[in-house]
Amino acid sequence: MRFPHPLPLLTALLLIGCDPGPESPGPTPDESPRETQSIAAPDPALADSTLAAWRQGEQWLSGARTACAEMHERLDAFLAQPAQGSLAATREAWHQCHTRWHHLEPLLTLGESSPGLFGDLREIAFQVDAHPIQPGYLDGLENYPYSGIVNDITLSINAQTLREQHGLTDEADVALGLHALEFLLWDEQGDRPVSDFEPRTSAGDDPMNAERTVDQLPNNRRRALVRLISQLLQDDLALLEQHWQSTSGRLPATYRQLSPSSRLPLLRDALRSLLRERLPRELAQLEEPELAHNAFAGQSLSVVISALAGTDQLLNAGDPAVVQWLVPEPTRTDWQPQWQTLSRNLNEADEIDPQGLSEQLRSLGQALSTPTPEFAPAP
Repeated sequence: MRFPHPLPLLTALLLIGCDPGPESPGPTPDESPRETQSIAAPDPALADSTLAAWRQGEQWLSGARTACAEMHERLDAFLAQPAQGSLAATREAWHQCHTRWHHLEPLLTLGESSPGLFGDLREIAFQVDAHPIQPGYLDGLENYPYSGIVNDITLSINAQTLREQHGLTDEADVALGLHALEFLLWDEQGDRPVSDFEPRTSAGDDPMNAERTVDQLPNNRRRALVRLISQLLQDDLALLEQHWQSTSGRLPATYRQLSPSSRLPLLRDALRSLLRERLPRELAQLEEPELAHNAFAGQSLSVVISALAGTDQLLNAGDPAVVQWLVPEPTRTDWQPQWQTLSRNLNEADEIDPQGLSEQLRSLGQALSTPTPEFAPAP
């Protein structure tokens, strides 16, 4: 389910941050922040740790924005002089951008585990990383060569059009974000030719193009479309980074206004959801190529690896580290070595058993069901 806004969501969030306006919906009864009974007054150490977890998001967004800006530069260079080498460089930069974005998964999952407080995160993720997509919504396919926005000359290629078309009738109607770019760069078979991006000055031999102006020719519309989607991605990431760093924006204000002992169970619920549901679902989809996260670009396992890298950074954020609050003793004595072994094996193994990895993740996530400790963690 989508949550449409008359303005792009990130712009709307920033405006809301400047003008309090009506209060945003609170949590549903089932997801109200739970206070830790033993902490009657805010614990400075817990406050520092839980704020460090949120600030970790700033670092991830900065990394994602830098990587995606590099991709945009590579794309501009490719469009200026289309060649196989510059297309390959753009594709590699796309992978880097995508990987950096998924470091943010531990905090993005707050949108699923606590939608009453952080539901906007789901819409943000839909703008940046919507998938799976209906590829024919964007461009022609082998059996339907004249489909999609590229070939529909009744649609102007501009920011307003793309934002209106994104998720228009279905969540697979994707016109924005990383996976719209993925399809345009790789095509349905994963091998789009450079010639699809070469500028055209005439219709050539295709009778379907005979009545089109130069700007309406598919190659030229595809060039305009891929560049605009990339530019809008840069804009959205810049706005999100600005919002995340703001003290008055709706998302950071919601998080900061919670007591430290209320933030902790929200973080625990998000990580449990990530390890027990979200990532095992990604692993299961590896068995179905059309549903795999990077259905056209490949390397779909990178989503899981990146999310776990982000999780590791979140667990080690703060002093004392967040993990010391989330996984109390004696559970942590066994949990941390298991976590470290999984992370090491995932980075070093030549092959991954998706089912076995899912079982490990669910087991680690189950430990996060342990109640919050009634005392501060030992140094």
